[in-house]
Amino acid sequence: MKLLIVSKNSTYKQLFEKREEGLTAFLTSSLSNTEKNIDAIFLDGEMIQIDDLNHIRELYPNQTIFFKPVALKSDILTKRISKVAAAVKIHVMNEYSTEEQLVDEITARLFEKDITSTKRIISFFGTHSGAGVTTTVLNLARSLSQKTDEKVLVLSLNSWDPADYLYHYEGQYLNDLKVDLNLKNLTVQRLSEAIHYNSFYHLAGNRDIKLQRMYQPYEIEHLIQVAQQIFDVILIDAGTHFDTAPTVQSYLSSGLKFLVTNQEVKGYRGYFPYVFHQLIEPAGGSADDFLLIINKYQPGNTLINEKDLEDELNMVKISTIPDVKELGTMAAYQRKLLYDFTESAYSKEIDFLSKLIISEGNISESINPIGKTKEKRGLFSLFN
Repeated sequence: MKLLIVSKNSTYKQLFEKREEGLTAFLTSSLSNTEKNIDAIFLDGEMIQIDDLNHIRELYPNQTIFFKPVALKSDILTKRISKVAAAVKIHVMNEYSTEEQLVDEITARLFEKDITSTKRIISFFGTHSGAGVTTTVLNLARSLSQKTDEKVLVLSLNSWDPADYLYHYEGQYLNDLKVDLNLKNLTVQRLSEAIHYNSFYHLAGNRDIKLQRMYQPYEIEHLIQVAQQIFDVILIDAGTHFDTAPTVQSYLSSGLKFLVTNQEVKGYRGYFPYVFHQLIEPAGGSADDFLLIINKYQPGNTLINEKDLEDELNMVKISTIPDVKELGTMAAYQRKLLYDFTESAYSKEIDFLSKLIISEGNISESINPIGKTKEKRGLFSLFN
């Protein structure tokens, strides 16, 4: 297969040919109608403008074409690119994709490979702040760690929430690794030293206010890649901010994606619909990418019901976690995870999600998960 790359970045050519033995890549800084003997084209948004797409399709009516826009500052421009590209059958790549992610996805599409990321990387997103993503992820990690002997890591990648307050956290933070991530020299030993262990492993998120929007896509990709060298299962608390690198990289890297919401109108009718239509959908995402978790559910006629929530978000509900009222407040005050605080319908629903992840990720179950206690694992045990 012959791929024409319209870009100044020679790294793309090297990566494409490294990924697939049967692919020959040609790098050019401009297009002409003489380059007909090719099968596919990759257009770098730094070289190609949106107004060029229609003309390029006319020059190459039968080739598969991919276009990666530069960082977009306007949701109106995002929508326009999406519509124009769809009209001329050009695939728009996510603007936050790193070079390697972009090459992997294009190669997978061209050679009809499975483009789904490993299902052992599971990301959780929220419809709005306060939906309960952090609480759900940490309690799920507790449940999962009791049902498998494999190493479970929580990465808190919500730049606005370090997630260090629901239990006694004694590890380092995402911002403590910023230099290592920026230089792409994070090692498994450095990451192992930074995390906290409490039946599951946890790297708390950013607590440097100035860095909230300063993380780069390649930095978060690097963190996840290093974490995969040590841990068997990675749960990501990705938050709600789809305009930041940590959240978008969580979306791009994960095989399973959950959306956490509750019955607050500002979530399912306010913030998230704008996020979905302006950021997720134009980048090729769909509602089918997510499994819906309804958190703190209260039955009754005064609040939206489960079926109507599914309809509002156009998603399939996978779990309804009940509102435990004062138990949640008591657990938070005592800095205990709610899963440990009481045997309740809450714990049963969290266990259901654990079983789903175990099944989807083909994760080995512990021989004796009930009532089992685990001793703290030292640094060297991470490499066994």
